[in-house]
Amino acid sequence: MRTIDGVAKFIGYMALLAAIAVGIMWYSLRAGIVPASVTPNRNAVAEDTSWLSDLYSQNPRDTAKGTATVERLGVRALPRIQATLRDPKAERNHRRAALRACAILAVTAEPAIPDVAAALAERDLAADAAVALSFMGPRALPPLQEALSSDDAMVRREALRSIGKLRFRAPLASNDVMPLVLDGMTDSDTGVRAVAATYLGIMHEEPEESVPLLTQGLEDPDPAVRRASATALGSFGAGAASALPALKKAAADQDPDMAREAGRAIVAITGGT
Repeated sequence: MRTIDGVAKFIGYMALLAAIAVGIMWYSLRAGIVPASVTPNRNAVAEDTSWLSDLYSQNPRDTAKGTATVERLGVRALPRIQATLRDPKAERNHRRAALRACAILAVTAEPAIPDVAAALAERDLAADAAVALSFMGPRALPPLQEALSSDDAMVRREALRSIGKLRFRAPLASNDVMPLVLDGMTDSDTGVRAVAATYLGIMHEEPEESVPLLTQGLEDPDPAVRRASATALGSFGAGAASALPALKKAAADQDPDMAREAGRAIVAITGGT
């Protein structure tokens, strides 16, 4: 009997504990209290996305904070970056921030190249996408090269600018880049031609092809292209001697900036003699 009584008491004790536990849970739910083991980590969620807002903040401190967070996360930031770029309903500034994050991560963000390349086709994201690709290594060249055939002149301009930057950042072989920049000198858009002239001067390679095109650029209808061409010719030094007659003519240009750049180029080519 004692054994039966002990078992009964034990069962009654366990039932009491179960009833207490159910009561506590019922009270917690009614009071809006969720056990710690199942409470969502709201701070973790905020931390996961706050750097998107920080990166596009007008406050330099916020921008620095966002940059530091992305650098700390490294590849762990990629899922959020890619999800943001793939979501057409995401805040526009968040998508821009995701592109900036790719630029910060540079080659580490290489898996996101297809997503960044897709943003090139969106006019309001094209500049940010092109800048990001200019940091993302050699595999970023194909989408930038493809963007050079866009019907949108702004996309072509930003793509060519980023190719020029990628030439040194990746780095890329000269023969992969020079034909693209040389072709830019004959683009229908003045902005593309100005970028092409600028980067021909920065690279100052293949003078036998670059100098004649830059010499023609001295007579471009757009003053920005003329100035960029004059500056670029000066970077070739004596290698641009064939452009001296055109530069002397340009030194008398009614545009004072053009005349000044032509004069500087003449000095650079002749050594001041």
